[in-house]
Amino acid sequence: MKIKKYIAKSMKEALIQIKQELGEDAIILKTSKAPRKKFSLGAGDEIEVTAAIDDAPTRQAFEALRVPDTGVYSRPKPARPTVVSSMEAEDAGPRRASLQSELFAATGAVNTPTNVVDLKEDIRQIKELLKPIVQTTPAGPVQTGGFDGHWGGLYDKLVSLDVRADIASEIITRIKGNAELSSAQAGKRFFEELSAAFMVSGPLKTKQKGPFVCAFVGPTGAGKTTTLAKLAAHYKLNKNKSVAIITADTYRIAAIEQIRTFAEIMNIRLHVVFSPEEAFGAKRQCAGEDIVFVDTAGRSPKNAEHMRDARALLEAIKPDETHVVLSAGAKDADCISQVERYRGFGANRVLFTKLDETMKLGSIFNTVVRTKMPVSYFTFGQSVPDDIELAQPTRFLQRLWKEDRT
Repeated sequence: MKIKKYIAKSMKEALIQIKQELGEDAIILKTSKAPRKKFSLGAGDEIEVTAAIDDAPTRQAFEALRVPDTGVYSRPKPARPTVVSSMEAEDAGPRRASLQSELFAATGAVNTPTNVVDLKEDIRQIKELLKPIVQTTPAGPVQTGGFDGHWGGLYDKLVSLDVRADIASEIITRIKGNAELSSAQAGKRFFEELSAAFMVSGPLKTKQKGPFVCAFVGPTGAGKTTTLAKLAAHYKLNKNKSVAIITADTYRIAAIEQIRTFAEIMNIRLHVVFSPEEAFGAKRQCAGEDIVFVDTAGRSPKNAEHMRDARALLEAIKPDETHVVLSAGAKDADCISQVERYRGFGANRVLFTKLDETMKLGSIFNTVVRTKMPVSYFTFGQSVPDDIELAQPTRFLQRLWKEDRT
């Protein structure tokens, strides 16, 4: 890692120097007032900024969580996030993080909710991926799922990505309609239809007053505790929020010690509860916190007693958001069943983990389309607080389309 100090008259000037010398992947390690030089009467105050760039090869993986900037100073993000990196503020809409966002923050400029340049680039890449299909019309009448020409090619591609045949058929039928479309028009409509079908929730909706309570539910082994740790570390380290954890996961061996160790390292208050009554009391003790994350035990939807326990716990805590945590490698029928079961308990988000452990992402698309429950985040590794990102339609579709990893 290359580390260098910069002295400038303003943060804007320092960031320009850093960007020119270290590039947009540089991260800010420290900012302070520069010591006054001797015989510098009349000179204005200067600032000293310590920046670094990781010159090691970056891992080609899913990009880190990207959420919008509020105008409050936050560190720029490297290509692969580290503990000192920032996932930026979360109240306006997803956008890419870069030194450019720091310039906006330093100058007081108003940030646009979306980085239009990067969004256009994502769309351009998707169009390039679609082009070989939508521009190739077979010489003879090919029937693929009842569709011919480029419609059959689009249908066949969706099915090859594990999108269910009935969903692929519905999408192509809506796009095709009764109008004759050119290949370019078909590709554009295809992308728009897929984007509209893939619902996302945006980042956590924190409150101005009182703790924001976020609960994680779902089957055993889906990654609830690891996901909770990633978000808790992010809000504690990068957003400077006061965070508390309530865990009711008292069934797994060493589960309590695992989360207790994490809480001690992060200096986060931990409450272990064994009943809904204790959970209610723990929530009252967290009244002064900004965010309270609630970890629950993995439950089988076929076990009526376990599901009653889960319902009672959620009713006692009354979370603001309840995320159903599912593995990206699970069958879509199982995912849909889990979402519908927890919807009755107040679940209003779905969160997919382990994207790095599955070959295709069609199951995720099927689950969202059939349940119409918005996706909040994706995770793709065990690193805390790394390996998590905000769900965005364009980014997901890009992966769905080209990351056919067979």
